[in-house]
Parts: sequence; C-alpha cells; structure tokens
Amino acid sequence: MEGRSFILGREGHIFINDPSVSKEHAEIKIIDGRIRLRDLKSTNGIYLVKDNKPVRFQESFVEPGQTVVIGTQRRTVQSLLAIIGIFTG
Repeated sequence: MEGRSFILGREGHIFINDPSVSKEHAEIKIIDGRIRLRDLKSTNGIYLVKDNKPVRFQESFVEPGQTVVIGTQRRTVQSLLAIIGIFTG
C-alpha cells in the first residue's frame, strides 16, 4: 500500500455516510510506512483528538490509534483504514 492515496468522504474510497462530510473530505496516504492524513479543503475540516479535545488541523502524520473527528464521526485512523482492508499495528 506504500504510496497509495485513499480519499475519505461521501464519495471516497473510505465512505463516511454523514451529511457534514464533504464528497472528498480528506486523504490518507502511506509514506515510508507512516500514515499521512490531509484535509482536502473540506467545509467542516478534520480534527485530531488531543487530551480529549478536538484540535483542527490541515495535514499531519498520524498514528494508527489516533482518534480523528470527520464531520460528526469520531474514529481511529486504524478503523478508517480497516474499511479498505488495511490493518495497521
């Protein structure tokens, strides 16, 4: 999966059924074995949960267990990747 990009959204590889999520909301890309999450100029943005508080961001490397908020959905990066059959440890 190295180098492949996956789109999160209402019309993405990683489907998120939520009206507050853009059609192409964000992108996950595997780079050198690390996971990069990037907002694709979505209307409602992406948030990383840090110290139980959502913090808006544009682009960052994330850990599999990191919780992110996309629209009204709170999910771990690992659970998002599991949707397309990628399991990270």
